[in-house]
Amino acid sequence: MQAAGPAELATRLTGLPPSQRADIALARLREAEIAPERLLAIVLAIHALVEDAPAIAHRTGEWITVAIAKAAHRLASGTHRNWSVPQHDGAIQQVALHKYPRSSGLVLRYLGAALVKECEWVIDQHLAPVVGLKVARYGPHRVAQ
Repeated sequence: MQAAGPAELATRLTGLPPSQRADIALARLREAEIAPERLLAIVLAIHALVEDAPAIAHRTGEWITVAIAKAAHRLASGTHRNWSVPQHDGAIQQVALHKYPRSSGLVLRYLGAALVKECEWVIDQHLAPVVGLKVARYGPHRVAQ
């Protein structure tokens, strides 16, 4: 997240290439002070879900990447602005703008791939114990039964 560059407003993303929009999404996560541990938890949770019940994900590799990106993108994706506009009768009207970038397309593939790449070692070393703990505590996924 530190090397993602500056965070841009959601209203200024139109026309940028997907890789740059993915970097901006990481920068917005940094600006929102989202803990890297939370992003790691998302990556581990999605991988554990597919490991526990692979039948739920069709085209598993792409589904994992996009699911991770959607969950991370949702944490800090929007731009919110409020204005006070004086009216001709002397009253003040509050105007709000809430703009969210689209959570679809190649941006999700770039964002998800970046997160998975940074978490590969943790996935390799700790995925099996996480799935084992989940199955011991809650049982296997109902689709896997």
